[in-house]
Amino acid sequence: MRIAIFTDSYLPFISGVTVAVKNQTRELVSRGHEVTVFCPKPWRQKRAQRELAGKRTEARTEHLAFSIPVWWMDGLYVNVPAVIPTIRTLRRVRPDVVHVNTEWGCGWDGLLASRYLGLPVVGTFHTFFADPGYLKAFGLPQHWLFEKLIWNYSRFFYDRCDVTTAPSKAVRDALVANGAAMPPQVVSNGIPQLADRSGCDVSAFRKQHGLEGPTFVYVGRVSPEKSLEVVLAAFRRVVARFPQARFLLVGDGPERTPLTRLMQRMEIADHVVQLGHVPHEDLIARSIPRWGDVFVTASKTENQPISILEALSFGVPVIGARSKGIPELIDEGVNGLLFEPDNERDLANKMLTLAGDLPLCRQLGEGARTGIQQHTISHTVDRLLGVYEQAIRQREKPDAVTQRPGAVRDNPAFAERALRARTPE
Repeated sequence: MRIAIFTDSYLPFISGVTVAVKNQTRELVSRGHEVTVFCPKPWRQKRAQRELAGKRTEARTEHLAFSIPVWWMDGLYVNVPAVIPTIRTLRRVRPDVVHVNTEWGCGWDGLLASRYLGLPVVGTFHTFFADPGYLKAFGLPQHWLFEKLIWNYSRFFYDRCDVTTAPSKAVRDALVANGAAMPPQVVSNGIPQLADRSGCDVSAFRKQHGLEGPTFVYVGRVSPEKSLEVVLAAFRRVVARFPQARFLLVGDGPERTPLTRLMQRMEIADHVVQLGHVPHEDLIARSIPRWGDVFVTASKTENQPISILEALSFGVPVIGARSKGIPELIDEGVNGLLFEPDNERDLANKMLTLAGDLPLCRQLGEGARTGIQQHTISHTVDRLLGVYEQAIRQREKPDAVTQRPGAVRDNPAFAERALRARTPE
């Protein structure tokens, strides 16, 4: 099968969506499918080449015609739709199906070009952009009217796809609640089956960084929507009880400097180890999530974070907020603990429970390894291929085409465009 994937988040920018797309494309290519990733063209071309150098990316990459940098997110570029060049490229690639992983610039490029050519389109909803945390991160008004506007926009976009997927039931239910024409199918982002690293000795790394007491770890973007100030407030309570406790902060972003100042005001800076940005391959190769005893996040905006999936796969229990898609990953008392969003006291109590009970940590870690099997990349791609085939069947049925909101009407030009899309020039 020939598959075209459109995403605004791709190398050199690292995010959960970037990692999910990379994992899925690698698995698809390993099974013999032809995959082309359409993404914004980085202005810093040399940096992008360094990110790719020596790595087996497998999927072919096509940079879209126009992009602009998002200045407050280093490495992120937003595509400005230019449909005609994309139509030409799709005619050359001749995909059987188009998969859009964004409702923004790249998504519209892929959707409009595919509609012109009569190609089946699968859309995946990754991010709760209407959440106040994301609105704040992007400098947009945090008002219920604006939230409704963003939801209506997202629904409008995904209603124009033949089939929609979402990594979590929370997203599916939210889209339905906001008037989606068809409920999305739940398909996990998926992660590769990590090599068993239970025998990997991380004690030397921990000793090197002074992580010899109860250690909590966070991996991800350091940005407003992650609510890291709640984690720090809870961690201060932990330090008061366990002076040897440490918090390992892995990642970078616009909130890193303000959070560093906050640590100093809280007088816990000496208890926080900041590694900054770590390339994803190094993160996995060095088993960095295992440097901590417990993974902790206070984010209320998550759909299905790759960082949590990876922590669980390493056998690290997770403490997370009872919000959005996180409760679907954390089985209370089996692989982690849940706390009420924004409640630093509740979070601190959960952190104190595990800091004082390492046997319970190990028990939850075993539960983490067992439960992660349903999120393997092999299982995800099996589901994706089924979705792709469904979209192709629906696009081949005139009734299905004419009944979809915003779909191209059935007419003689439709069949001609579809044929041209699959025929080399």
